[in-house]
Amino acid sequence: MSIDLDQLRTDFANTPLDEADREEVLHLLLRERREGDADLLRHLLAQETAAHREGWGVSEALTLAALLVAESGREEDVWALWDAKNASFDTMAGLDGFLLFPAGIAGTTAHVIAQEQHPDRTDLMTYMAEYLGYEKLTDEDIREHVAGLRSHFEN
Repeated sequence: MSIDLDQLRTDFANTPLDEADREEVLHLLLRERREGDADLLRHLLAQETAAHREGWGVSEALTLAALLVAESGREEDVWALWDAKNASFDTMAGLDGFLLFPAGIAGTTAHVIAQEQHPDRTDLMTYMAEYLGYEKLTDEDIREHVAGLRSHFEN
């Protein structure tokens, strides 16, 4: 399938995409992402997450989808990223924890803390605290990791 990215941007919810199509779209978005692509990116991440609940390993498409969502910088995307990380044993081990801080450490952490009714809040807070305690990351470290992952996909 040759992807019409402009068409997909307006009707992604009604466009069936298989694994190869999603990967193609994600690589197109890596190069041609627009400000208004956040919903499309979250949709693709959700599809990749669902596919990984049924399979093994961690695909490049899931990692790329998580990267692009994290780069959007929206604190509320932490939940979709956490869902992706928890899709399977392999995704928990294979998706980098630094992707869980789309709005930086303080912004994302404050958002999670404020979501008292969210069913994943406690587990995510525990993971974030342990991850930051172990890795000793700063926002600059996270930006460098994200840039390095982007560079991997661009090359």
